[in-house]
Amino acid sequence: MSFFKNLFSSKDKEFQKAEVLLELKSPSCPITAIVEQDNRVAYFYLWGNENSNFGVKSCWIRNLKEAPNTLEKQLMEKGVPPMLPKQFCKFPNGQEKLNKEDLKIIWTEEGDAAALLLKDDVIAIIPIWSGDNGFNGYAKDCIGEGNFAWELTESNVFIERIEECKAYWDSWDNEINPFHLQQPKIIDAYDKAFGTHDKYYAIDGNNWPPKGLYLRQGESQVVFATVGLSIIPMPVIEMYVEDRYKKNRIELGLILDSVFSEKEIQQLAEWISGQSTIPWHNVTFLGEGHTIDFPTINSTKFNSVILTNKLDLMPQPELDDYRLSKVNFLWMVPISEKERNEIVNNGSDGVLEKLRNIGEHVFSLDRQEVI
Repeated sequence: MSFFKNLFSSKDKEFQKAEVLLELKSPSCPITAIVEQDNRVAYFYLWGNENSNFGVKSCWIRNLKEAPNTLEKQLMEKGVPPMLPKQFCKFPNGQEKLNKEDLKIIWTEEGDAAALLLKDDVIAIIPIWSGDNGFNGYAKDCIGEGNFAWELTESNVFIERIEECKAYWDSWDNEINPFHLQQPKIIDAYDKAFGTHDKYYAIDGNNWPPKGLYLRQGESQVVFATVGLSIIPMPVIEMYVEDRYKKNRIELGLILDSVFSEKEIQQLAEWISGQSTIPWHNVTFLGEGHTIDFPTINSTKFNSVILTNKLDLMPQPELDDYRLSKVNFLWMVPISEKERNEIVNNGSDGVLEKLRNIGEHVFSLDRQEVI
């Protein structure tokens, strides 16, 4: 696959169609990493699918010929990948072509950023903030802040992060993988907080990553809680918060005062399963105050939920931190269209305060709207 049209004839020796050296899909997001080179230059790309807002991120790797003195604007306008200008090149006379057999890609734990390795040496990195304020990524063979890459120095903290990510991905090949270790701990925390579970569902559809759903059915109340979402940190969140470790891992729960049929229980389980994929499938994140569509089971009034852990009435399981991150348990509280509109227009604090005031009625699909 090539992202650039071959705008020159085969007789033109100066410009050749780029060759794909390496292509690898993210383990958790709809993003593909691609390494391409023609006879002039090599580039590293992250390509999001059309259903996400990720777009395309690119990072120069190396020039294969003598670098130009100025930016190749005319070539860029024609869709030809440009060489990096000489002033930013560690090797201004060019370097040898990359050998595909020597290349490896390592994804971050979030699956939204990646590093390119040449014989185990990191030579380029595209972090999630690539594409902002003229920044494209880091390259080992760049000097300073170039047009298509910034210099990758040994002191760059992302190099250590990549080593940690490699160890994390390697751990999934162990006989006892991260899910095997975390699942019993999470279920135990739920049993202590909500009562011993009645059922446990696998909600991964036999696909990676593994995840499950805790179910506690009382005489007049049902409790659902996801198991394993927190093992994979959510993507892009570090673009929006100062400390990603405080917000990047979640589990989701739902409490309802009602007696549901087995068919309705199954419908709710399937719905929760679908919501559990939102951050990774859409390359986004879920957090406090966010809202999601809710199926109209036993109610046509409450067709959304707000995610929150700010209602004191809601039990909070004691989930241990995982890989330095806090695990945030967010309740999915059903809300009406009016309540959702209020949240969208004016923030969640006012609605949450009113929900807090109605006490245990917050669990009911028969409650009165608070707006």
